[in-house]
Amino acid sequence: MLAPLLALALAAAPPCALPPLADGERPWRTGETLELELDVLGAVKAGLLQLSVERPMSGGRIVPLRARARTTAALASIRRFVGVGLSWVDAATLLPERYRDDMDENGVRKSSDARMPGDGRVTIAYRQGDRESEARFDAAGEVLDALSALYYLRAARLAPGDRFCFDAVASRRLWHLEGTVAAEREAVETPAGRFETFRVDALARRADRPEARPRPVHLWFTRDSRRLLVAAVSEIELGPVRAQLAAVRGTRAAR
Repeated sequence: MLAPLLALALAAAPPCALPPLADGERPWRTGETLELELDVLGAVKAGLLQLSVERPMSGGRIVPLRARARTTAALASIRRFVGVGLSWVDAATLLPERYRDDMDENGVRKSSDARMPGDGRVTIAYRQGDRESEARFDAAGEVLDALSALYYLRAARLAPGDRFCFDAVASRRLWHLEGTVAAEREAVETPAGRFETFRVDALARRADRPEARPRPVHLWFTRDSRRLLVAAVSEIELGPVRAQLAAVRGTRAAR
């Protein structure tokens, strides 16, 4: 008797997928720029991150998203980099067609170019100095990249307790990400001010090494119509890294 009940419960469970986009206008406009301060281990000022919505192209069908990052002098002796990332997303679905990044890390030029044609296959071409390589992955679901994922979640319809899943291109690899929306509201203090937020908690697992320890990701978005990213915490090789909103330009007025 137990087996049929268990099978019925599993069959009734909704599949884990991207959350639906909210109706109405997007919570940003062309020219919006968010500036975030980065720190490692909650102490060392690591750098600055700038997120921008660029002017639409291809007759308005494609929206370019841009990220710029650089380390501060405090971290330069350990790890110095300057980089830019670009994601070209479909204006209607907010799914990316291509993601490219280019950086100088300790004097070494690195770049990657990911193509997401929408058929479940992902190709990432990578260059480091004079060496070139290419990796191909089969995605389990919809594919975003680290940059477009932030904007998709800003525009998504999310409620406390919601669960979602997607694949993401980041650090020249494909990751499976599972996330949930926290039940409680949180007030977050940042250099840009105090914000009422909701938190998204996620785990990212490498698609090519599912047995490896997953990386936790925590994101805080404002509860108003702008859905600003005001804080984020994750892990890198140096340890836990935190981003906090420092300045906002070109946003819509909150409703």
